[in-house]
Formats: sequence, structure tokens, C-alpha cells
Amino acid sequence: RSCCSTVQELVSQMEEEPTEAPLYIHIETNDFSYRRHKRQKEEDIAVCECQYDLMDPDSACGERCWNVSTNTECTPGYCRCGVYCKNQRFQKSQYARTRLVKTERRGWGLLADENITAGQFVIEYCGEVISWKEAKRRSQTYEDQGLTESYIIYLNADESIDATKKGSLARFINHSCQPNCETRKWTVLGEVRVGIFAKQDIPIGTELSYDYNFEWFGGVMVRCLCGATGCSGFLGAKSRGFQV
Repeated sequence: RSCCSTVQELVSQMEEEPTEAPLYIHIETNDFSYRRHKRQKEEDIAVCECQYDLMDPDSACGERCWNVSTNTECTPGYCRCGVYCKNQRFQKSQYARTRLVKTERRGWGLLADENITAGQFVIEYCGEVISWKEAKRRSQTYEDQGLTESYIIYLNADESIDATKKGSLARFINHSCQPNCETRKWTVLGEVRVGIFAKQDIPIGTELSYDYNFEWFGGVMVRCLCGATGCSGFLGAKSRGFQV
């Protein structure tokens, strides 16, 4: 099933439950409003040495690819594997199939709609790319407005991603102190992007989760309801960014 059909399901759910459904603008790629999208310079393009071999499918930019080992996607037109290159997952939105559901205690959540294998790219965390200063301002504004469900995560030393008003389905993945997924940062055509990857094999129908404590930016402290052994008690208890 395509990502588009998943979005259509979300729209259908919103129509069925208008008083409870999340209100946000769905986007497929990061939104750059406060700065221009970076243009990759030719001298900065990382070119691997992979060559596609019909007798060895893994030769097409798999785990042995130099770019894969540095979390850098290959640039179309510069990879000798051409259309066989397997290291363009962000660019091609090669997501796992997922399904949006309403949980009993933790609002909306995202389930695996197929069997997901350890290390698999699940989905990109998309939102508005904003400056660190703007992230602080928005976090305080959301708190002043009584908005406890904000979605600002750390991107790099200067920027954050805010998926509160605009974002991908990744914004619905709930926190767990013992998660089955994790965030990984990849360089894609010169930009740093955040992906959700499976830490372990995840059976179909399982709720996806990752540890917010390593990505959460700030704002009001929220009690954790993950129920895991050794739960930290609150989201953001050991976050980067600033403490509350």
C-alpha cells in the first residue's frame, strides 16, 4: 500500500471523529520557510565505488557501500549503480507500511502494517525546519497556549524540526523507554534529515515507538505512560536542548 493511501485513511478517520482527530497539515518532505533549501555543490557530492553486478544484488549500494557506512545517501547521476542503487531511501520515500490508530491512553499512535525487519527504514520524520532560537520561542508559545502535544525534535546544533502544525505520519509515533525504533540522521543531497529505523524485528500490528528523551526539544514536562520497566517517568527527563 502506498503512502498516499495511508493519508487517505487518515482523512477518512478525521471525518469519522472530527472532535478527536488531530489537526495538522500533512507534508511528505521537510518545509523550509525560514531559510532556503541547501543546494548540493558538485565538489561536496560523495561518490561511492559500488558497481552493480547481476550475480551479486547486494553490490548495488548495500551495507558495504561507503556512503551507507557514513549515513549519506547517493546522489542520482553520480552513482555508478544508476537505477539499481539501493541507497536513496529518503529521496524515494521507501517507507514501511504503517497504520494510524487511536490508542487507549496515549492518543494517536502508528502501527506496523507489515512485518518490519531490524534495521529497516520505517518513515522520515518531517516537519518545519526552524532555527534553534525559533524552536525555543515556539516551545514557550505552545506551553503558554496549554498545548502539551508539541512535536519539536533536535536536528543539529543550529536547527530543529517542528511537526506540530505540519508534519508526516512519523509525528504520531509514541514514546517508549524500551522502544522498538530509533531515530537516525542521514545526509541527503546536502541536507540532514531524520529517519525512524527499526531496532528489532517488528511483527505486523505492533505499535511503533522510539525514545523521545534523545530527541525531545523542550516545553512542558509530560508524564510518561509507556509502562516499560525502568520508565524514566517523564518525557524529556534526559533530553538534549534545555531542561524544564
